[in-house]
Amino acid sequence: MKSRTVIALWIAALTLGVIACIVQFGGNEDIVAKTNLVPGDKILPKFPIREITKVTIKKEDQSTVLVRIDKDTWGVAERANYPVDYRKLRNLLGALSELEVAQGYPAGPEHMGNFGLATSGDQDSEQGIQVLAEKSDDSNIAHIILGKFSGTNQSAGRFVRTTSDDSGVYAVSETFPGITADPQTWLGRNFLKIEKIKTIAVSAPSDPNFKSWKLIRHPNTDGTVNENGQLKLEGMEEEEIMQITSTNPLRNLLSAASFIDVVTENQANDTANPDIKLKRQAVITTFDNLTYTLTFWPQMSKPMSTKNDPRLPALQPNYLLSVVVSSDDQTKLNMYKVHVGRIYQISQNTVSPLQKKRSDFVKSKTKPTAVTPPVRVPSRDALTPARP
Repeated sequence: MKSRTVIALWIAALTLGVIACIVQFGGNEDIVAKTNLVPGDKILPKFPIREITKVTIKKEDQSTVLVRIDKDTWGVAERANYPVDYRKLRNLLGALSELEVAQGYPAGPEHMGNFGLATSGDQDSEQGIQVLAEKSDDSNIAHIILGKFSGTNQSAGRFVRTTSDDSGVYAVSETFPGITADPQTWLGRNFLKIEKIKTIAVSAPSDPNFKSWKLIRHPNTDGTVNENGQLKLEGMEEEEIMQITSTNPLRNLLSAASFIDVVTENQANDTANPDIKLKRQAVITTFDNLTYTLTFWPQMSKPMSTKNDPRLPALQPNYLLSVVVSSDDQTKLNMYKVHVGRIYQISQNTVSPLQKKRSDFVKSKTKPTAVTPPVRVPSRDALTPARP
């Protein structure tokens, strides 16, 4: 069945549901008169954003609790109060405070699933996303439910209702993009941004066969500091020469890194690859006198789905990463307090440049081989004696 046909059938079914509600609640009377609010009214006329100290977003068995830590700081409770994506939270609260009715539809509890506004049910499509805002004394400020999109696409608006208004549901122009009950989606994405790298040293504390290596930023020819200079391997032997291009992936390492999720120590232990020889440690110093100690190790590989093409390469496992930052500058250290005691889940690509072996950076010098000079064959004229 073509997608246009499916959309048309869905709109027809929704329209019939609305008509049924109209008939049940008053025949041919104006449906606007059957809801407490009319077009242009605010859904939450009194929504004191500054008094909100907790926001709960939930759907089915999934829930996220956002808590105010201090005046300007919010955290995700399910991630040990890791900083929230503040812009996303601000946009949500701002949208709720300005939310206006585009159209009202009288409907009873039995019809809420048709609008995706049920608080329980067997089908996911029937349940809405509940947003509960509370004060510091746990008193309820607002409890609103976000339902299905009200148009043929996700940019046309949404159906909503509040638990304090049982007169029906409302269509609004706001779509609330990205609002889910998954804690992972609410995490602030400010992560490591290592700049002006001076040295990189990698070791494997639990693998005696791993040969540690260290790269140092090469200075200018006059000996002055070159923050963008080439990285060169420390302690090269006489018969070794540097493969210059081998360090290119490390020159701007973690300058724009990101993470997937934040996990607890127990979660890390449960999902980590048990081979401790695979754990690596990287110590990175910068020209700003910061030292980053990164410890990273792979998680267990997930089995490939039976639906995957067996000719495709196996999925790379994600990695776990912990960070310790040291410096003589306390102001700089305060910028990295968020990383203290955290374990991040990251993609394999994030740390792949640090998984190089020492042998990847150098190659052996080749001894010049003796070359026999070409033999010059004299011309026939040169061999013929000159005539007297």
